[in-house]
Amino acid sequence: MVAEPNTAQVIAIITLMPTSRIFIMGFLLLLFADATHSELPRITVGPVGGYVEDSVCRDCHASHYDSYQHVGMAQSFKSPVNARRIENFGEVFYHKPSNRYYQMLLEGDDMTFRRFQKDENGNEINTIEIPVDWVLGSGNRTRSYLYHTEHGEVFMLPIGWYTEGQFWAMSPGFESPDHSGVSREVTRECMFCHNAFPEIENDAFGVADRFPAKLPEGTGCQRCHGPGGEHVTQAMTGKGLEDIRGAIVNPRKLTGARRDSVCMQCHLLPAISLVSPVRFGRGEFSYRPGELLSDFLYLLDVEEGNIEEPERFEINHHGYRLMKSDCYNEGGITCIDCHNPHVKPESGAFREKVAGVCMDCHQDITHQTEVAPSECVTCHMPTRRTTDVVHVTMTDHWIARGPFESEKLTAPLEPSNRPITDIRPLKFAGQQQDQDTQTYEAIAAIRAGRSVAVGVQSLLQALSKQEYEHYTPYLDLTRGWLKLGNYAQAEAFARGLVRGDPNLAVAHYILGIAELANGKITQAKLTFRRALAIEPDPEVHFALASLYFDSGSLALAEVELDKALEIRPLMANAYRMKGRISAKLGNATKAADHFKRSLEIEPNDLATYSELVVVLRKNDQPDEAARYLNHQKQIPNP
Repeated sequence: MVAEPNTAQVIAIITLMPTSRIFIMGFLLLLFADATHSELPRITVGPVGGYVEDSVCRDCHASHYDSYQHVGMAQSFKSPVNARRIENFGEVFYHKPSNRYYQMLLEGDDMTFRRFQKDENGNEINTIEIPVDWVLGSGNRTRSYLYHTEHGEVFMLPIGWYTEGQFWAMSPGFESPDHSGVSREVTRECMFCHNAFPEIENDAFGVADRFPAKLPEGTGCQRCHGPGGEHVTQAMTGKGLEDIRGAIVNPRKLTGARRDSVCMQCHLLPAISLVSPVRFGRGEFSYRPGELLSDFLYLLDVEEGNIEEPERFEINHHGYRLMKSDCYNEGGITCIDCHNPHVKPESGAFREKVAGVCMDCHQDITHQTEVAPSECVTCHMPTRRTTDVVHVTMTDHWIARGPFESEKLTAPLEPSNRPITDIRPLKFAGQQQDQDTQTYEAIAAIRAGRSVAVGVQSLLQALSKQEYEHYTPYLDLTRGWLKLGNYAQAEAFARGLVRGDPNLAVAHYILGIAELANGKITQAKLTFRRALAIEPDPEVHFALASLYFDSGSLALAEVELDKALEIRPLMANAYRMKGRISAKLGNATKAADHFKRSLEIEPNDLATYSELVVVLRKNDQPDEAARYLNHQKQIPNP
């Protein structure tokens, strides 16, 4: 028996027919509509609604879908079971600045991160193992690893795999002795470019970053074509071809900045050290293809230290560097002239294709020496080492005359923290200096932790000139006061935020911290309770536990600590306080277990070592106490 075709197959067949025969489509779709309506795929709801599983796209667009699975973007975010195996699992990597050893283990499809130190006798100490839930990055250049808590928080692990050199090393930002260990939280801002949009309950600024257990795997079709729910529904319920095509975005049919914005939503990042803020009132996942990127982000550029512009080259500078090219500004070249986003480029053939694009304008070019037709990229878009991810080299998209010294451009670099000396609007997609410039520049500086005092004063000045209906700039100002330790101002502004939006949990939390710092203990407890009534938060539970601990209410403190650890299981300061509670209650064995767990998570906490040594001695374990005491002496005193 021959199986009946489904609606998607019918559409795929008919869209290949000559236009004169498409009139048949209506009849055939109506024929199958009743049978297939119940098969409509699930469409996401909420603030990131309208999307379908990317695999649905394959029903009608199999060749594009299948070839795209080999492109780096499609491999940008995977579960360990689906990530291609490229690493040398089991190798031990030693990071001297933090005196820690790292391993990534693989058993079947289970990937496990392992970190430990060694005591003076070479035995392991402070060992921790964490199951890896997500693999971040295609691995074409590098990849990182994440773990995902039951409550929805996602954290980045400190080591990465570097494909070019085939070695393990610290991921960017983890190079220093006092790096954030296993506690660097992944935000919606981070997730935006590294994956398709997840279905979340709230996308508003200031709301805690929580992700569902099931996440998309890879930057899929709909990041460039827009939400596909309506498009699929139109196709599967027998609508006309014009309606079907009108319900999805074809970036190639967009023009100018709207077309380029589709690529630049992820490939335009002037500096990793300072990220362009999302426009007030917009969610982190609210950009849709067809929009101008400048309507979603307030685009900012920076100057860093005394570095000349040609030397500022980062791993995500494809679009940023292309925008500096005469070929882009005068010749009109754009990303998709060279790149077919559906197909993984094969080096030789791809370079010849790019050379053909070059020859469209440079037919009469002559060289002093014989040059192969495919060598345009080699000479004019050289490979360079990126300054933010120093173990990686990338193709520079600033198309320039050269000649370049290849060995110099790819020479090894050391990680560096370059000071930002200027922030200014980035001129793309109509972005120009305007009445909002000072406000957005100031909040970007405060969020980046760069010149916070200057940023706070600049934001105060900007808000004195212009009021905003949305709470975002006032929340940033309040956080700025908190960072500066000006608790009186933080309390005053937080009260204003709470009056304006009583359901803004973060405002209650900041208010509670400020009240606590200002000696208003009873008020702080009530404020923290209000924050928790809106949204569970491990930091708020810990703050409340600290108040109970200080007042001698140890049982209440432990209840709050357990709630914090239920949300965030790897919370070193919560385990340390549980250890202190057990020590006060005379249970030295239990206290030692808690202190050891705290040190497994945060092995540089000098105070925890001191408390652990005391309880080990009380527990009649002098050798173990001496072991931790000697290990403590290896840690630099900050």
